[in-house]
Amino acid sequence: MAWKIARWRRRNRLWRSFLVARLLFRTLWVVYRERQRVMRARARGDFSAHPDLEALRTVLREFRLTAVALGGLVIKLGQFLSARADLLPPEALAELAELQDEVPAERFEDIRAVIERELGAPLDDIFIAVERVPTGSASLGQVHRARLKDGRVVAVKVQRPGIHAIVRTDLGTLRFVLAVVRRLFPASSHFMDLSALFREFTRVVYTELDYVREGHSAEHFARIFADEADIVAPGVVWQHTTRRVLTLDWVDGIKVSHVETLDAAGVDRDAVARRLARAYFKQVLECGFFHADPHPGNIFVQPEAGGFGMRLAFVDFGMMGTITSRMRTRVRDCFVGIVQQDPGLVVRSLQELGFLGERANHEALEQAIGLLLAQFSALPLGKLREVDPGEVLGEIESLLYNQPLRLPAEFAFLGRMTAMLVGLCTTLSPKFNVVEVARPYARQFMYGSGLDSALRLLGVESVEQLGRGLLREGLSLARSFSALPHTLEHVLERAERGELRLIVESPYFDPDLRTGSNRRAARPLLSRPVPAWLPVTIAGIFALTLMVRRRGTSG
Repeated sequence: MAWKIARWRRRNRLWRSFLVARLLFRTLWVVYRERQRVMRARARGDFSAHPDLEALRTVLREFRLTAVALGGLVIKLGQFLSARADLLPPEALAELAELQDEVPAERFEDIRAVIERELGAPLDDIFIAVERVPTGSASLGQVHRARLKDGRVVAVKVQRPGIHAIVRTDLGTLRFVLAVVRRLFPASSHFMDLSALFREFTRVVYTELDYVREGHSAEHFARIFADEADIVAPGVVWQHTTRRVLTLDWVDGIKVSHVETLDAAGVDRDAVARRLARAYFKQVLECGFFHADPHPGNIFVQPEAGGFGMRLAFVDFGMMGTITSRMRTRVRDCFVGIVQQDPGLVVRSLQELGFLGERANHEALEQAIGLLLAQFSALPLGKLREVDPGEVLGEIESLLYNQPLRLPAEFAFLGRMTAMLVGLCTTLSPKFNVVEVARPYARQFMYGSGLDSALRLLGVESVEQLGRGLLREGLSLARSFSALPHTLEHVLERAERGELRLIVESPYFDPDLRTGSNRRAARPLLSRPVPAWLPVTIAGIFALTLMVRRRGTSG
């Protein structure tokens, strides 16, 4: 009877919407209130002000308990918040950390019904056996170990019954709450783009609910590391996979966070941390496609596999991140700036990526980032926990105070992945220095082949992309030239009717600044000859346009 009442509470739309809205309003209000209180205190010069940890702990503990009771997207939100160290202090975030492993499982009878409905056959006709107790239970689905009729051991990932209706209800409630928050607290947009974040969160959730897409993501990940035998992903059993049921080869191994077991197996934990970091550098900086959920249950270490000493096996490809080629170029620039301790390059990259508002003081930001790089870049990750923030905050907070910093929505899940990865590497090897692992990549991006370096300077990834860009710009320019005669005719007609006025604003024509030197400086701007390359470039663009048009008509 108890489980029936709990399920009714989770699925009743009105009751659920009320509970979720109340929870979100209370949580966001306490976080916003504490942030604003500290900001106002520091505006008065009181840099000793800190948020009320007990108030934050209380509201986040309530969030965690309610999320576990409700399930669904509330757990996803809690997991996302647990990685937002820019919004909440670590002592408060600890209240949400348990959401990774605290999700209760659905009854096996309900899971059986989903499998049989999706695969169109009784369970006994597909599997020799299916374990009733799940090996993993997440907010949207759970995984059961099973054996197929051909003897293969597989992992069967099954969506929770009724999860689509729960997702629609929770997203509707979240949209309503964020709209109210934006109206009541407009200052909240200074540190988070709530609208863009909602759109990105919605996209990721619906992507996770498509298990066919997840299967293709697993295969894409495997292709990225096809030439590296120490990084593997499970194969997909497509004949037993639908949008709500995903069947994969079973993966054995040691959870990457089980350090005692790794030590007993003779695994070099520092080598695991370095390999894990290198795997993510390749995914983010080279491929622009990365596993965005590296919590300990999704990465296994397989000792002495294939003579390579150890192998990393990744599972759960529901949350995958993508980075466009333009974003990847800017991320690389920021990455190189950090490794080379060039705060100017870091700030310029952050500006291009959308992290800085229009009123950002670049000089102050460069000073703050320079101080951070000087203090922390050479420290192992494990030592960062021992650093007294007060030693550096006094210098940095005055520089960063009231700067319009924000987190672009497309980077929210990259930030979450980075925080989880840093936590894993620190657990594996407290002496691990990420900068040392990163330097070869920085040298590769800075001193690659001449062609690669030239393409990066132009902000493109390949000759094909450069060609497409030139063609696009050429066609745009050709359209502008074709419209030029009509535009000139229209201007001349207005001039003949006396309707045309020419307004020139320049210091050279300001009565207070008009001097002989200024007039002499202005003349070359008006009499400078046309560059020799301009007509050649225009002719080439027109020729290219004609060729494209002829191919189009002949095809």
